[in-house]
Amino acid sequence: MKILGQKLLFFLFVFSVHLINGQTKTITGKVTDQSGLPLPGASIMVKETKLSSISDLDGNYSIKTENGKTLVFSFMGFKTKEILTSEGSKIDVVLDDNSLTLGEVVVTALGIKRDKRALGYASQELKSDDINRVNSTNFVSNLSGKVTGVQITGSGNGITSSSRVVIRGDKSLNINNNSPLFVVDGIPINNNTYGVGGNSTNQRDLPTDYGNGASEINQEDVESVNVLKGAAASALYGSRAANGVIVITTKSGKKNKGLGVSISSSYMTSEALRLPEIQGVYGAGSKLTYDPGADTNLGPRLDAGLSILQNGSPGYSVGQGVALPFQFRYDLNDFFRKGSSISNSVSITGSDEKTNFRLSYGKTTSEDIVPNSNLKRDNISLNLNYKISDKWKVITIATYTKSGSDNTPVTGYGSQGLMYNLLWNHTNVDLDWLKDYWITKDVQQNSMFSWGDNPFKIAYENINAFKKGRLYGNIASTYDFNENLSLMVRMGMDNSNDFRWSRRPIGSSRYPQGMYREQSIAFTEYNADALLTYDRTFGDFSTKLSLGANRMNQYTSEGKIEGQGISIPGIYNLQNINVMPIQSRNIYKKRINSTYGMANIGYKNYLYLDLTARNDWSSTLPADNNSYFYPSASLSFIPTSLFEMNKNIDFLKFRANAASVGNDTDPYRLVKTYENGALAGTLTNPSTILNSNLKPEIATSYEVGVEAQFFNKRVTLDASYYITNSKNQIVGLDVSQATGSTSNVINAGKIQNKGIEIGLGITPVKSENLEWSINANFSQNRGVVKELTEGISSYIIAQGPNGGTVEARVGERMGDMYGRGYLRSPDGQIVFDNTGSPILDTQIKKIGNYNPDWMLGLSTNLRFKNVTLNALFDVRHGGKIYSMTNAIGMESGILAVSLPGRETGIVGDGVVQNSDGSYSPNTTVISAENWYYSNAFRRDNIEANSFDASYVKLREVSLNYRFPQKLIKAANVQNISIGLVGNNLALWTKVPNIDPETQSLSGGTLLPGFEVLQLPSSRSYGVKLNVSF
Repeated sequence: MKILGQKLLFFLFVFSVHLINGQTKTITGKVTDQSGLPLPGASIMVKETKLSSISDLDGNYSIKTENGKTLVFSFMGFKTKEILTSEGSKIDVVLDDNSLTLGEVVVTALGIKRDKRALGYASQELKSDDINRVNSTNFVSNLSGKVTGVQITGSGNGITSSSRVVIRGDKSLNINNNSPLFVVDGIPINNNTYGVGGNSTNQRDLPTDYGNGASEINQEDVESVNVLKGAAASALYGSRAANGVIVITTKSGKKNKGLGVSISSSYMTSEALRLPEIQGVYGAGSKLTYDPGADTNLGPRLDAGLSILQNGSPGYSVGQGVALPFQFRYDLNDFFRKGSSISNSVSITGSDEKTNFRLSYGKTTSEDIVPNSNLKRDNISLNLNYKISDKWKVITIATYTKSGSDNTPVTGYGSQGLMYNLLWNHTNVDLDWLKDYWITKDVQQNSMFSWGDNPFKIAYENINAFKKGRLYGNIASTYDFNENLSLMVRMGMDNSNDFRWSRRPIGSSRYPQGMYREQSIAFTEYNADALLTYDRTFGDFSTKLSLGANRMNQYTSEGKIEGQGISIPGIYNLQNINVMPIQSRNIYKKRINSTYGMANIGYKNYLYLDLTARNDWSSTLPADNNSYFYPSASLSFIPTSLFEMNKNIDFLKFRANAASVGNDTDPYRLVKTYENGALAGTLTNPSTILNSNLKPEIATSYEVGVEAQFFNKRVTLDASYYITNSKNQIVGLDVSQATGSTSNVINAGKIQNKGIEIGLGITPVKSENLEWSINANFSQNRGVVKELTEGISSYIIAQGPNGGTVEARVGERMGDMYGRGYLRSPDGQIVFDNTGSPILDTQIKKIGNYNPDWMLGLSTNLRFKNVTLNALFDVRHGGKIYSMTNAIGMESGILAVSLPGRETGIVGDGVVQNSDGSYSPNTTVISAENWYYSNAFRRDNIEANSFDASYVKLREVSLNYRFPQKLIKAANVQNISIGLVGNNLALWTKVPNIDPETQSLSGGTLLPGFEVLQLPSSRSYGVKLNVSF
């Protein structure tokens, strides 16, 4: 009996211990880093169970478990920590920084994730927070000033403006062939600018900018942007990556456990950042006399107390009226308005053991500062990951974008251009008088001459509208045969259909009988990839070998039909055209087949070697030359992982690489294709001599760099020096028209780019409640033309306005601008004639270069508890810009800079040449009218109207407040933040009257260095709200 009792007691003891250990309780605590800063989104799991949780924005967590269980704490970039639970209910955890041993994971070529410490080439990554602080209608513009070596310039063509992106300088003599490749989730997307119209001085057919493809990306969908700058980084993407790659990764649902909802909403108000400064001293006329038919403001003083029958007088529109005081009334703010932009985005995420997804919808509605100009955009995005089995997973990513505008204005020198009509106007005219722009149904209310248009009529009647639908994405399947061998197969597509229409009413100065035009652009690209990867560690060596293939098919169809006679006023369709319409259609097809391979070899976590090779076969090159091979090799060495170094040196890496990248040409430069003739329905022979011996362009790049972290990552450094040689440029050289052609396509030229890039980060203060960091991105690039071809000393890359050109000359820089300028004496002074007028040199001269001497992005981040202040300054030093706004404003006398000498005349600063060839100071007085209107600042004097394009911009500012968790936790809200935000808030520059960050548009070509009456840029400011559940 005694033994039985002992057994019973022992059983009860064991059972009670089990009950105690099995009791479920809630563990709470906080997850922080070594500095005490909270780690939001840290993962907390109960080991060997399915129980899990994540920390909130303050690092706090809560999880149910049992005594004796092990909690696993993990966070990206930090060492995982395991803690055994005990009797307590609170566990605070400090995670150690792991970035110095394992490194940061970044997305590289082909969408492959790599440890950044292993990369032997320069790449710079921006996270979602870096991109999304301030909302913009153009995604690309949100990258400005944030990445070394990347120059982004808007077109100054309104709310739908395209952006020109160049990485490490122009490498091609084809000005349209210098843009990087944009890749979204491993699939290339189209970023071309499909302009409509002629060049920027084509009076009848000025260009319209409908934007380029990457601008349509919803910034709220972007997880990261990684910029691959050199050939070694981008070689695996093939020929289109010769100018670098911008790799965009969209958000997924894998970070969130269970269901989650995020909402982002912003409201922005915009206004003109800088308007031309109008003079308010003199009115319409010439020689200080009133003349309503004059196109200049060289008339009487506006403060002389005159009363004149003038434009705006009651009854003046019918030839009679009441005299009004002759005074200043012209205010450009009466035309340009306050704009607005509302952006809303909502996303739903979810995940379990096999599936994670993210579904988002974004809507942007924007009204431009130009009246009757807007932009509407809807984005729907799906990111779905499904794990079919432990070895097989499938990822589906798709984005559909619908965008459109009821009107986007044309720009350039011509009566259809807004700035043209605003600058050729009179300071005594009240713009409000022009708002009622029809006198009768086809006669304009106009203060201007017969070849000008009412600016409000242009805004509300000269319509250029578009509707565009676009679908892009991919389906990828990965199968793991075993722990070392895997196969990825991916199909990707980018498809867009863009429909545009333009109309001009009867009574327009350039289309007196009216005009209607339709244009359609369809683009489709398919990419198919297969990638076999073997990944294994052999002792101290880590090895990853990959072999892949790609096929790219591209199809573009462009159609246009236009009629220049409207039968019934106000009805715009093709059935209401009373003349034979002119129509055209072009179809382009292109295919590239590719094979590629790579080997990534690491030794003891301090030495890494990457080797890649790719071969392309392009349909646009001759059969004998359509195959081109390009290899790359990169090496990274990390001495801090090999040697014991100074305790203040946390991390040090040296890198070096060499690579070669090939490039092809446009379709149909090998075979004879007919061109649309001048008469409707006719075709003509091609004007270009075909070349069946074309070779691919080849760019060879060499780069060295260093990455370092000091004082517990308080100071970071990333510096690069590179040399890129681009040869076998495919260009069209002019030939004698006696040959029956105008150009001949050949291989010619060698361009060399050299540059340095320095990224520096400093964190002077870092504590739990206060943190201050400063980051600087410095870049300097110099491109030089080393060779052209035998017998050719210069090549016109692009034709600017009024005889200005961008030319390549041997020994000179890429981006050099040429044109007419002042005749100068041997000591550099301007030479004047005996009337006091400056003499234009008969020889074309170099005016300057449109590239900046250097660029700097300077940002600061200051956080005090839950309040964060961010600011970004964008600096560009050097370079030239020709401004037609200043040229025309000086000619018309409407700008304040045209005031000096109106009544006393002007003595130009320079010399006159004497009969014996010597020079003496100029002392001859010339009238202001002759000085401004006829001589010194005439528009074809490229030198006189070119300026130092240096500027400093306050690119971004945000002041954000994040609500404490204790206030929102009861409502089951994970995060609420609200902020005041601003974009392009201030500008400092010596260029008068314009924003120098602009460029002209010629058809579909963005031409830097030339401003041709572009629209004012805008500053925007507003509020942004983010909520997540």
